[in-house]
Amino acid sequence: MIDKNRIIGSLMWFILLASFAYDGFTYLPEESNFALIKSVYYVLIFIAFLFIITLQINSGKIPYLSIGPISYIIQIYIWLYLVRLFYDFMVVGVEQEIVTNPFAAIFLYINAAIIPFYGLCFFRWEQINMRKLNTAILLIFIVMGMVSMYYIFTGKALEYLGPSGRFQGNASMDTIAFGHLGTSITLMAITLFHQKDIRLWHKLLSSFAILAGLFISLAAGSRGAIVALIICFIAYLYMNGHKMKVLIGLPILAVLLLALLPILNDFLLNTMDNHALERLYYSIYAPENMDNDVTSGRDILYDKAWHNFINSPLIGSTFFIEGEYVHNSVLESFMGMGIFGGLLFIIMVIYSLVVAFHMAEQEKQYLFCTLLFVQYLSYSLFSRTLSMLPLFWMSLYLVHTLNTYRTQKT
Repeated sequence: MIDKNRIIGSLMWFILLASFAYDGFTYLPEESNFALIKSVYYVLIFIAFLFIITLQINSGKIPYLSIGPISYIIQIYIWLYLVRLFYDFMVVGVEQEIVTNPFAAIFLYINAAIIPFYGLCFFRWEQINMRKLNTAILLIFIVMGMVSMYYIFTGKALEYLGPSGRFQGNASMDTIAFGHLGTSITLMAITLFHQKDIRLWHKLLSSFAILAGLFISLAAGSRGAIVALIICFIAYLYMNGHKMKVLIGLPILAVLLLALLPILNDFLLNTMDNHALERLYYSIYAPENMDNDVTSGRDILYDKAWHNFINSPLIGSTFFIEGEYVHNSVLESFMGMGIFGGLLFIIMVIYSLVVAFHMAEQEKQYLFCTLLFVQYLSYSLFSRTLSMLPLFWMSLYLVHTLNTYRTQKT
């Protein structure tokens, strides 16, 4: 006889771990067909979701978690986003460099943002141990981190692109993903200390992971990843009852950072030929010397995005500027879906942050989920497009489904 509970449990673990392993595609050879490989990858996750939903419905007991009024806001936003994305790709024919196949781009968005929203509500969260989930995700991140370190230590990732401070192992490597991988490792390691019944090997693993994560974040030379790490650390202190320390210590840390940055930058350059902090140094101390290779042209994109919104404030115009994404989720929402879509996104994010902070303050076992959401929200504000940032959506939905589960449990 088929044990449905065991099948559902295995599928849930597969979906969660496969979703968080998404950035492992960073290490594929540059000649790989990314769109095809990612599509097949998401087909497997999609099938796993379908199996869970089917088994739950056939059981006669559908433990569908309704996450409350925010559910309507999220659904309106993600479906409006799909309509605009479809119009951009299939009607206008917008071309962009990340996923050149428009069908694959739409498919990836559906599987990143829409399928998980409904699928996670069918999860049996009582079968998921948060400590084991925290540990398993950390182990996945560490494996990917070891791959990135391999590229660094073997010299394959030390070909710096001029003053930008980023490296390349091959044309497909994504240094922003490298940096955020280091941030994720650090955060997951810190939160593991707050899980119940951790053993000595958990503590040793976490200690190693914190150092490895910090190294990866710095070596990647991605300013956004470092900013996300700082934001998440502040959030971590706040959620652990150190509100006054944050208020008092933040200005002090900011002054120390500004004072020590030139020294640290010179040290890395002169002793290790490491340009990791050079981009941050130029951003603060010599912005007039920065060219597009250093700024990534974000200031130009932001300005164009704002003007696009002003020209079409009601229904928006497009998600892309000459095939390039705007690198900011808020501007992307306003530019692509007008004032209504932009406000929906802001409401969704603010409400989710409140829920996430409250959940983590109440029960520390959910701290890793909250910090991941804060990190990937920060990620979306400086890099990527929401249609190709699956972990933003996964972390957002985890916040609401886990919060609903824990409140219903009590």
